[in-house]
Parts: sequence; structure tokens; C-alpha cells
Amino acid sequence: MITNNEPHKICLIHGNQQLLVDETTDNLIEQRLEGREHEWSLERFNAQEMLKPSGESAKSSIDDFLISSETLPMLSDRKVIRIDNFELIKKAVKKNDSSSASRLFEAVENIIKNPPDCLWFIFTSMAMREQDFSKPLYRGIKQSGRIQKFVSYDNSSPFNWVIQRGEKKGLPLSYDVARLLIDIVGNDLTDLDHELEKLSLYLSGKTITEELVKAHIRGHKHFTVFRMTEALSRKELLPALEILDQQLQATPREHVRLFALIIMQFRRILLIHSMFEQFCKEGEILAKISLPPFLGKQVLAQARNFSSLEIQNIYAELAQLDLRVKFQSSLAPLILQDLFQRICTGQFKTAA
Repeated sequence: MITNNEPHKICLIHGNQQLLVDETTDNLIEQRLEGREHEWSLERFNAQEMLKPSGESAKSSIDDFLISSETLPMLSDRKVIRIDNFELIKKAVKKNDSSSASRLFEAVENIIKNPPDCLWFIFTSMAMREQDFSKPLYRGIKQSGRIQKFVSYDNSSPFNWVIQRGEKKGLPLSYDVARLLIDIVGNDLTDLDHELEKLSLYLSGKTITEELVKAHIRGHKHFTVFRMTEALSRKELLPALEILDQQLQATPREHVRLFALIIMQFRRILLIHSMFEQFCKEGEILAKISLPPFLGKQVLAQARNFSSLEIQNIYAELAQLDLRVKFQSSLAPLILQDLFQRICTGQFKTAA
């Protein structure tokens, strides 16, 4: 039985927020190996490497793991073994399977049921769901070990994390500034941490405003996309097409993400027009579209570049193009260029 003061012998850390997975794993390793040399007390394996379909290296890797998990540390009183890509370790379909994959599964299952003395095990994975893992292994860890999950979904906004991380780096951030940073950078914590680190080098101790953030994150990969939707909303065809071309050259397979951002922008403008027709006040509109005041006022101004009928026609066209953009990747650049041309030249002003 694990007491409150005794660390768990078996831990699984997983999710698509790689930064939190890595930081938590590193902290657990430090806790278990406090004051000890990692060179003698830490071994790391990768299930993907161990389960390669052929080759002596894969066989040796599994054998190395089996030996390591059965051998007490020689130059230390304890040892931590880490396995990455843990979700790949599955139970064999066939009974009496003697394959390397089956040997690995059985070894890990036995370790979870009865962890060896002086050995601690930490498993990591980018998998997001419990069903991505072997049921008996996950259940065993849940019963007698520790599981931590760090998952971010497409619509999640880690405002509190950004504010707290900023404080640690000497950056006092307001809720609105944190939201602006997330809108431009995205919600991946690794990307956000890099941007906060860069901001701290230039702005530590200063009052961080929305203008300062925009001035210092121009080099981020998402910033040009932010500018692209802005240009498109102002019907500025040339800059919108230039940024689109740059993005597709740098990341040819990200046309679906670009299209999703365009849909998000015009959904906001459509919502604004709906509230215009209901005679809502500016403060009510800004609250409904969930943007910082600075960005919200920009989108309000951009919405006035379109009539209600025009924005409805544009949004209907986006719905029509959705499947084509997703499943006709070779035509996606031409589809987007044509869409930009029609939006900026006002071809949606009349009923389709």
C-alpha cells in the first residue's frame, strides 16, 4: 500500500500537451532520484523503437529493457525506468504468442502488478484517451499507481496557465492580454511558453499591453495567419493572397487549419451582424464574441465592411466549400485563392 509520503512506484503521464507531460515527468524523476546521479539511476526506453517489426536493434532493445527491469541498480540504491510511447504496448491477439511484443506486454503487466524493489517506473504517452491504452495495463496503473492526463482540445483557452506562467517569468498579464496572446499564438502550451520567454527578455517588469504583445510576437508562425484573416475582413486582396501563399509554401498541408480560421473569423462577423439587427450595444457585442476589447473593436470595424446579406452569402459559401477543402487537397490553394478574390471584389453582395 502507498502511504502519503511514499512516491508511487508506477506512474503514467499522458496527453497532447507535451510541455506539461515533460515537465511533470522530469519533476517525478527528480523527486525519486533526489541527490543521485542520473547516469547511474535513470534508464529510458521508447516503445516505438522496441516494437519495430524487424531488425536486431528492436530485439536487443526489448532484451535490454527486460534485463534492466530485472536488475537492481549497482551504483545507487534506486533506479527509475522511463518508457515513452506507452500506448503502443498491447496484449497479443493470439494466445501463446511468443513474439517480442507479447514478451514486452507480459513484462510490463507483471511490473505493474508487482513492482520490483528499488525500481520506479514512469510511462509517458501523447495519447489523449483512456481507450488508446491497453485496458489491463491502464486499469492496473489506475488501481495501484498514479495517472496524470494533460489534454488540450481545439477550443480550449488556457488563460489561467498563461497568466500564472507569465508571473513566474516577470510578466504581469491581464486576462485580456492573455486572451490576445492565445488568439495569435494558439493554445499549445509549448508555443505559448516560448513566446512568454521571448517577451520576458524584452518586457520583464513592464506593464504588458495588447500593443506591446502585438509588436513583439510578429515572428510567430501563427501571427501571419492572424494578419491574413484581418486583411481578408478589410477586403484587402493583395496582402491576403500574399500571406496565404507564404503559409501554403511553408506548410502545404495546413490548408484545412487555414480554412478553419477563415470560418471562425466570418462566424464572428455573422454573429456581429445578427446583434446589429437586434440593436445590441457595443459592450454586449464584445462580450458575446469573446475577444479582448482591442481585437473585438477591430472585428466590429471589419464587420461594417460587409452587408448582412453579403456576410450570409459568404458564410453559406464557406459551408459549401468545407468538404472540398478537406478532401481535395491538391485543389485547396486554388479554391482559397478564388474565394479570397470573390470576397474582396464584393461578389457576394447580391443574393446567390
